[in-house]
Amino acid sequence: MNLRLLIDSKKFLVSSDYGLEINFGKCQFLHRKIEFLGHIIENNKLFPSPSKTKSVVHYPEPKTTKEVQRFLGLTGYFRKFIPAYSVIAKPLSDLLCKETPFNFDVKQKASFDELKRLLCQKPVLGIYRPNCETEIHTDASIDGLAAVLLQKSSDDNSLHPIYYMTSKTSETERKYTSYTNSKF
Repeated sequence: MNLRLLIDSKKFLVSSDYGLEINFGKCQFLHRKIEFLGHIIENNKLFPSPSKTKSVVHYPEPKTTKEVQRFLGLTGYFRKFIPAYSVIAKPLSDLLCKETPFNFDVKQKASFDELKRLLCQKPVLGIYRPNCETEIHTDASIDGLAAVLLQKSSDDNSLHPIYYMTSKTSETERKYTSYTNSKF
């Protein structure tokens, strides 16, 4: 019996021991490329699904707050692929404040176009591997906090992104120095 199949069959036995049910009609085995939850997984790399990024490319310029919310929801699902997502999206997310009148101006248009551009240039993340050397790089500015999880590849011995994390700063955090913010 193939060793890989033996290992997989043991996983199924463990799954059944814990009461998990597996629908084999929905399973894919021994594939080099699969689509899962809007992502493509291939060669230990993670990509956004082209069908999802196509929705971003063809998204019309928002005319209402609700349309901005929809666009941010669509792009936010893939925020882990976009360095400094929250900082880039800030002009759009500021439109969601109740006190702010809806004004889709130059800053908002630039933010909208930049998010579309970044998602459509086929961003790639590596798959986290627990045994590889890992680093976290952080950055802070008046507009936001950012970090990237990097892992050293055994192929070329260079660091590759695994996950990008960002958040925009609150009004209180905007008053702190970048040194203080970088501690968050």
